[in-house]
Amino acid sequence: MQTKNIIIIGAGPAGLSCAIELKKISNYNVIIIEKNPEISYKVCAGGISPNTFEIDIPKEIIDREFNEMSVFTKTQSIFIRENKAIVATINRKTLHEYMAKKAKELGVKILFKKNIKKINNQSVTTSLGEKFEFDYLIGADGSNSIVRKNLNIKTKKLLTAFQYMIPGNYSHIEFHIDPDEFGFSYAWVFPQKNVISVGTGYDLNFSKKDFSVMDLRNNFETWCKKKFNLENAKFEAFSINYDYRGFEFGNIFLAGDAAGFASGLTGEGIRFAILSGKDIARKIINPKYKVKEIKHILKIKKRGENLVKLINYNEFLGKKIIELFAFFLKTKIGKKLAAKVL
Repeated sequence: MQTKNIIIIGAGPAGLSCAIELKKISNYNVIIIEKNPEISYKVCAGGISPNTFEIDIPKEIIDREFNEMSVFTKTQSIFIRENKAIVATINRKTLHEYMAKKAKELGVKILFKKNIKKINNQSVTTSLGEKFEFDYLIGADGSNSIVRKNLNIKTKKLLTAFQYMIPGNYSHIEFHIDPDEFGFSYAWVFPQKNVISVGTGYDLNFSKKDFSVMDLRNNFETWCKKKFNLENAKFEAFSINYDYRGFEFGNIFLAGDAAGFASGLTGEGIRFAILSGKDIARKIINPKYKVKEIKHILKIKKRGENLVKLINYNEFLGKKIIELFAFFLKTKIGKKLAAKVL
């Protein structure tokens, strides 16, 4: 197999999974360029579906696993329990460190403190004037991807999320769905190891005219103070790009949030980032590869985002759909339907 030079921008789940897969099945030279000075924590709620266990994330690095969760709506309190894990939480730095170690063991080079200043179809140049030539470039640099911007791909579908990281422990996962409090989004309670992520999100594309991001922020603050002690909590804000416009552009690819692979319904992006990174590696090595994982991601995204459109089409109807959807979560049929959009 002919050796090629692969440059990956971003040492997150998408970039690291792509690098690992490339080195597993090729002798390509793979370099990851990361702007941070070390493998870093990414602001994230840390919730992952159990399907993530099937894509090389060992249980040893999982913070918490849950076989039960609670869903609260305006009129219902729903408790769901299964015989196996239905959701888990993970610390993003722990995940990144595990994947980076695995990548390095396979021969991947990770270069830190490198800010990309210029990109063309053959090389990238850093702010220090360092030039790296490539046969293929993968942009895995998150929602504000410089590679995506260089391709002149606009991002219109963006979630603004914010959370409190509250020291302590909490017994179970919670989802709170209340259009009057949170608009047509939800608030989450995700217990991690010795810390609880409590957050919500705002989508400008599906916001009520009389409900701004600051209204959500204020409502969320009031709601949090009723449930938790925020004295030592850390407030964090982050964006989630779910505006998918393609992943392959000649010899340049986009993976994870840079491509908009995150769910527009739930905001989850870890699993899709890892799967998209792997599929891009396989596509580079074998141009005839059918990217089955990416096709599956896009099906799930479409179902979820169609549900979001339906809920937001009419405020009265949207509230009824939320209550109906929550009610059906109690049933086997409802759980199967939920699995198709999560």
